[in-house]
Amino acid sequence: MNIIESSQSSLPYGQLRIMATSDVHMHLTSWDSRIDKRAPGTGLDQLATTINQARRAATGATILLDNGDTLQGTPEGDVAARGLENAQHPWAAISKALAYDAGGLGNHDFDFGKPFLEQVVDQIEMPVLCSSLSSGRINGVQSTALISRKIDCDDGHKRPISIGVFSVLPPQTVYWCHHQLANHITLQSGPEAAMDAITQLRGQGADIIIALCHSGPSNDTEPGSENFATLLARHVHGIDAMVMGHTHQRFPDPAYGPEVWADPVKGTIADIPAVMPGVAAQSLGVIDLKLMWENDAWQVSGHSVSLLSANLRTADPEISALAAPTLAATSTVMDNALTTTNQNINSFFAGLRTGADSHLMARAMTRVISDTVAGTSLASLPLIAAVASTSVGGIGGPNNFVHVPSGVVQERHLKMICPHHDSIFAVVLTGADLRNWAERAAVIFAPTQGILSPLINANAPFFNFDALIGLQTEINPFVPARFDVNGKVVDPNAARIVSLTHSGVEVRADDRFLVAVTSYRGSGGGKFPGLNTAEEIVRTKADLHSAIRDVCAAGPITIGHPESAWRFANVTGQEVTIDTSPAAKGQLSDIAAFHPRPMGLTDDGFLRLRVSL
Repeated sequence: MNIIESSQSSLPYGQLRIMATSDVHMHLTSWDSRIDKRAPGTGLDQLATTINQARRAATGATILLDNGDTLQGTPEGDVAARGLENAQHPWAAISKALAYDAGGLGNHDFDFGKPFLEQVVDQIEMPVLCSSLSSGRINGVQSTALISRKIDCDDGHKRPISIGVFSVLPPQTVYWCHHQLANHITLQSGPEAAMDAITQLRGQGADIIIALCHSGPSNDTEPGSENFATLLARHVHGIDAMVMGHTHQRFPDPAYGPEVWADPVKGTIADIPAVMPGVAAQSLGVIDLKLMWENDAWQVSGHSVSLLSANLRTADPEISALAAPTLAATSTVMDNALTTTNQNINSFFAGLRTGADSHLMARAMTRVISDTVAGTSLASLPLIAAVASTSVGGIGGPNNFVHVPSGVVQERHLKMICPHHDSIFAVVLTGADLRNWAERAAVIFAPTQGILSPLINANAPFFNFDALIGLQTEINPFVPARFDVNGKVVDPNAARIVSLTHSGVEVRADDRFLVAVTSYRGSGGGKFPGLNTAEEIVRTKADLHSAIRDVCAAGPITIGHPESAWRFANVTGQEVTIDTSPAAKGQLSDIAAFHPRPMGLTDDGFLRLRVSL
């Protein structure tokens, strides 16, 4: 259905409010069990208040949808997965209490395996959707859903409407979860799956169609790309509204512009009303469609798009009560002591140097790969690790940092360091590949140089800033970047990497390295260069979380103070700002070389530091 503008005021019209969540990642309440305190403005119990208010405020019919990545991401997700055989999954109970009408699957919903997912789906009363399947099946999961409503029109008549909903996700999911999904299912590209779903829904009589797109907007033109929301909006006809996700970002937002066909004022991607509600139940996405009844059919004649924040003060007591047993069980698990450490391990200054958390991950990853390739020809290659800290503030807020004080290392600390269940892979890359890899990672730095300008590019997710631990990288963050934040080459001649050395010797283009990576990265996540031409890919079934646990089991953790895997070059004396956790104020001696000076707290609660590079 095309959006039309009409001046025919005699035609009856009504309203449909589409409400949506995405990337909740098992943030059931505002209690963050990783840090053992509340994180106000997050969690379904606080967002529930916003949902209820938005329902009551609607002038017409409403529909509530979820866009996936709901079942994994917090310790509560792990605990619920382990105890599922004996209890109802909390998402099943909460989705019923909030009266969700349908939900799509995201890539992380597969992290605990297909049998687990099928058990949860069996408990959920709303339709659970995945339109991306090209072979195999997931018991209980549908390709599409039709949801019926009645629209109160301004002429006094109540007219029925059939709302078609489909759900698509990145096709790379089968590789990211290869040990869970191999030989079980295959996935087609987002645009291809969407066209099939729309044809199916139109044949079933859908009046309007909503796309649950577990993917973000990008300028990528490949149909099989990870973030294909723009392609969907531009090239797949028949979508009336779209819910985006996966990248944990928000839309409408001025950060998105013409390069991804976005209009943040109108709230559209390629003229399709679209919303992306962030992460951790921080926001509710709302698309209000103005519907016109013309020639015995519904037409969309207008729209508005908004993001409504979770209530900071009032939690829904019913949702809190439903989550309480899982929170109590999680608290017991999080208190479990694993080992000890004689130093602080944190990610407070990941934008200035590699922290102990990155070196701990690298130790765990290279240990697994070394054992895996022992006795093979790959064992003779230099082994390094490409590691990105995933908890470094950003849209996750000022509590979203690794912070392990010296002393007892608990289970909660492990979850800070490794929130997702990525497997450990390895790839054989050349020196030329690795230089390009480092250029891709260096997009994290802000593109302009100015007095006290931010060092970090707010539009570049930190989980795509790989440190090559085992090499030494020198970066000039102020020259133009070779890649954009989506991994697309924008200037092949640009070079932020001044030098790349191994054991003090410059890496040559034809040198060969064995590089330990996560399954997310090794399967194309972040669109890092070199993977398509890698000589060999080693896929293990060991997950990073368990590998770090094995390091803990070996005895007290002593990382020491290793040299950072990268440093700034040719920018001596340049002053910039970085935003970090307020808890970092007691650790400023770790970055004494940068002459840090606190500037106070930002409106978002971050500690802003003035530093000299």
